[in-house]
Amino acid sequence: MLRRHELLVMSLAVILALLFILFNSPPLSLSSSSAIAYVSNIASPVESGITVKVRVTHQIGNETPRPPITGLVFVVLGGNIADLDAKGEAIFSLPPGNYSLIVSWRDGILYPFRTIVKVEKPLLILVSFREEKLIPDSLILMVNYTTDSSSVEMQYMPPSDKIIYASTPIITTIDQMGRKLVYPTHEAVAWHITPRPYYISLQPSAVYVLYDVVVPVLSSTNTIVPWSILSVVSDETFIPIQITNATIVEGDIEWSST
Repeated sequence: MLRRHELLVMSLAVILALLFILFNSPPLSLSSSSAIAYVSNIASPVESGITVKVRVTHQIGNETPRPPITGLVFVVLGGNIADLDAKGEAIFSLPPGNYSLIVSWRDGILYPFRTIVKVEKPLLILVSFREEKLIPDSLILMVNYTTDSSSVEMQYMPPSDKIIYASTPIITTIDQMGRKLVYPTHEAVAWHITPRPYYISLQPSAVYVLYDVVVPVLSSTNTIVPWSILSVVSDETFIPIQITNATIVEGDIEWSST
């Protein structure tokens, strides 16, 4: 007659054998071809999502728009991040939905472009960054003998009816020794007109109506310069501004780089 502990061992062996047969039968096998096919069917919609292409150009003044330098600009679309390629493009494949779009510069000079994109069909998003020199309409050099300092008041008309961004004004002056001095120090940057960020929001100019005549109101800004400044070189004094435009093309479009 079998002892009690021997019966227990035999029972455990039978249970383990049944469990082995159960988990290795075709309907429940995790390594079966049906399970692999099921996982593939879940992943396929992400791989074959809606194509969204973002194309970025950069322009200085009247120069021809060109793709930014490779590695300088990146695009964030939803939770996806991509660098621009040599053609200035980034391509995403996404399921339908609303996504936040950010086009940002790694050097931190140009103000990022932000918007919300609704993805329902293939999209081509064209984003253009343009830098210009805004020449003031008038310059006034004011000397404050109390504080031994001077200031330059610049009056200007924003060139767009949209909100644009400006950087620190570049002021070229002549001092008491006849030297030409630039404020602030104007370091050269190969791919921008200023090394300083565009951080000042310029609102569209205000207007008022006088006897049915629309009269624009000039905007103005003041910059402190040394007291020794005698004059300002008007044609070498400007406000760097950034104008950003975006166009979204919907539908089955040709994905060309022209």
